Amino acid sequence: MRIVISSHHFGDRAVSSEDSEPILSALKDTEFEIIQGSATRLRKIIIGLLFNLGWSDKTRIDSSNDITITSMKGDIALCLQTGNVSRFYADILKLQTLYIKDKASSAIYILPTKNAALRMGSNIVNFERFVEELNLYKHTITIPILIIGVE
Repeated sequence: MRIVISSHHFGDRAVSSEDSEPILSALKDTEFEIIQGSATRLRKIIIGLLFNLGWSDKTRIDSSNDITITSMKGDIALCLQTGNVSRFYADILKLQTLYIKDKASSAIYILPTKNAALRMGSNIVNFERFVEELNLYKHTITIPILIIGVE
């Protein structure tokens, strides 16, 4: 796959290359045809890659409820989103909550690029919109995030 990267609040520095490079390499080395209806398959493949790299299964953001993020490794939170664009708002609130509670020092967010999202279906979350909206909320969403777009 082809990847693109962006950084929110210096996420590219906050997430060590020791943690980010294996993910970036695994994504680059993965061959996957993004077509209509392939979002679920893409998600399963990326979750498998993450698991093989030592990332956890779903992680609760608080022990008092069942609200989860995709994964964690140490104090780095990770969200993978291949669904409806409205879901990324919940994801960034979850990440910010982990950050405020000192459970995460930084995050990685993986999602399709706009081009890939358009090929997968309608109203799919995309890298370009995510980056633009994070900029809009830069004083509210303060957790450092390394954003990875896949195509």
